[in-house]
Amino acid sequence: MEQLTKRILAIVLIAVIGVGIGVTVWIFVAPYSWGAKDCPGAPANITEDQIIRIGVLGGIYEIQGAGQVEGAIQAAYEINSAGGINVGGKTYYIGVTSEDTDESNPNLDTTKGVAAAERIINYKQAQFLTGGFRTESLAVYIETVMAAKIPFINTGAATDSFCQNVLDNYAKYKYFFRNNPINSSSLGAEIIGFLATYMYVLGHYKVGILYEDLDWTTPLVGALKGVLPLYGGQIVASVAYPITATQTDMDGYVAQLQTNGTQILIPVISAQGGILMMKSYKAGLPGYGFVVIGIDVQSQLDTFWTDSLGACEFETVLQSLHATAKTPVSIPFWNAFIARFSHEPLYTAVGSYDAIKMYSWAINKSQSFNADTIVAQLETLTRANYLPGAGGMGAFTPSHDIQEGYPYGYTLFVQWQAGGTKVVVPAHGNPYPNTLATGSYQTPVVAHPTWTWNP
Repeated sequence: MEQLTKRILAIVLIAVIGVGIGVTVWIFVAPYSWGAKDCPGAPANITEDQIIRIGVLGGIYEIQGAGQVEGAIQAAYEINSAGGINVGGKTYYIGVTSEDTDESNPNLDTTKGVAAAERIINYKQAQFLTGGFRTESLAVYIETVMAAKIPFINTGAATDSFCQNVLDNYAKYKYFFRNNPINSSSLGAEIIGFLATYMYVLGHYKVGILYEDLDWTTPLVGALKGVLPLYGGQIVASVAYPITATQTDMDGYVAQLQTNGTQILIPVISAQGGILMMKSYKAGLPGYGFVVIGIDVQSQLDTFWTDSLGACEFETVLQSLHATAKTPVSIPFWNAFIARFSHEPLYTAVGSYDAIKMYSWAINKSQSFNADTIVAQLETLTRANYLPGAGGMGAFTPSHDIQEGYPYGYTLFVQWQAGGTKVVVPAHGNPYPNTLATGSYQTPVVAHPTWTWNP
């Protein structure tokens, strides 16, 4: 009877139109009907009151948001097919829904993210949320989530300030956590640690940086510029580009990097620019005498070899997970994900999978669905009390950021090699032990003997 009453009386904001003249349209409609269709791996006869309602917010029609949905589905399937979660003697199952924030769109409209957050909270009545990718969008719609006091585990945005908010205004932002990726400053530190070794191995120190002109890149690029020179790195070029750049634009940027004498190019790219960069690089070979080592999210895709026309050979990128045992969970997740979705998981999929498992763990341990209780339970995940996840040992800082450093939150350096093979290369302790490597680092001297590279 309670559910029926809720359906009849609910007033949900469905759409906001006429923004220019401030007209809002409200439509009377029943709440979203949760069922077995939302609960992969659960019995077909479950009832709505058995469903733990988890929502994913992201640009779900682009690779980053699609990965977040897939990771959540994989985790829900494993939990549900194993019998669900027992709370107070009753069995519950994980339900997953999503709303599109359109945040991967280069032409960003932040009102779409807010509308998506309102739908998933008011219409779908999600109890717990995950997702988030683009800083400029997440920074706006997270306010809607925090006002609703709903736990949100961020699985895609690296910008430091999100977790700083927790320290600055705990009462308001305590519902925000980030389990993936590590923050921008830490990503910069890991690149620096890796390059400190490989600049010496390669015998080259002239560094160019190609980065998206977005908020998340600011602390990372600042760290690179400030610290790399301490290890002998000479910053010879630094190019910020708009994410609306065309192939012609990118050709010019990459040519500039070559003209300035770049020997090691560090990309800081989360979106479509990765394909453009490598196509420009391909067009300039063998004359372009530099290798690529850095962040290129599209290069995490197993289709990237084909998409880049093979130009990504020797490119080394930061990747949350590859086929190596970061934890006992990593390889089983990797194999199960590929079996289900027929492709390798993007970093957002790894984060989303671990987020759902964290919620499941917190609900089971606390025997509660109360938001404040779940927040308190998640806060008990520390370096001394961690939760093994696919991406690392899950533990949070006081700011609700993932603990950085092996074996907690850290990235792998994965290189594309001949024929489209990808291997985890040795990091010499920066930021992981060589036991996690699945192959050796290869220099371009084999394919391009005219380059003056030290093997």
